[in-house]
Amino acid sequence: MDKTVKTSWEKNAQEWIKIVKNDEIPSRKYTNPAILKAIYRIGATKIADMGCGEGWLVRKIHHVNAHITGIDATAKLIDYAKNQGKGSFHQLSFEEIIAGKPIPGGPFDLMVFNFSLYLKDDLLDLLRKSVDFLQSSGTILIQTLHPYFLVTNGNTYENQWVQDSWKGLPGDFTDGHQWYARNFEGWSLVLNQLNNASFGFQEVLNEKGQPISLIIEIKKSE
Repeated sequence: MDKTVKTSWEKNAQEWIKIVKNDEIPSRKYTNPAILKAIYRIGATKIADMGCGEGWLVRKIHHVNAHITGIDATAKLIDYAKNQGKGSFHQLSFEEIIAGKPIPGGPFDLMVFNFSLYLKDDLLDLLRKSVDFLQSSGTILIQTLHPYFLVTNGNTYENQWVQDSWKGLPGDFTDGHQWYARNFEGWSLVLNQLNNASFGFQEVLNEKGQPISLIIEIKKSE
């Protein structure tokens, strides 16, 4: 994990735990059911939550007949997740995975990146490594902000760095880190470079028919 990103999450871990526990992020009304529906549809038996944070997703799907592993680089979040008593959690950064460090519990038939990808140049390397950690015909699910948010926030519709990851969220967050936002073309350019994999997009809308998030499904080929 980039040092700035890691520092930001370590500083804000307790605040993040609080707002997630209290369900203070309005958009999760749509994004949580969307990713859960996608996970249940796939019906995987070995799942990795990549960038699991405080572990809410692992705990939410713990009732399914699957072995679930949570991975995150932030020590405070992993410690909290472990103390909740459900699931297997390990502190591991995406940079370590790219460098070849094995993911405990693998190989998996489903890997989930739920709002946990901030990378620009290393994204393709991370996804390639993740595909390698999949079983035959395994799946990767990515949920990220819909590219439409670029326009609604007054930005040009092009790939770009967004400066404050905490902007727009409730809570007393400080020292926000930057993350790299992609439009549909930007995502397609990365995903088309994956070998032995196909991909598709699903748009998540609110009750007004406005796009909230984007779910990307990557399927490993035989």
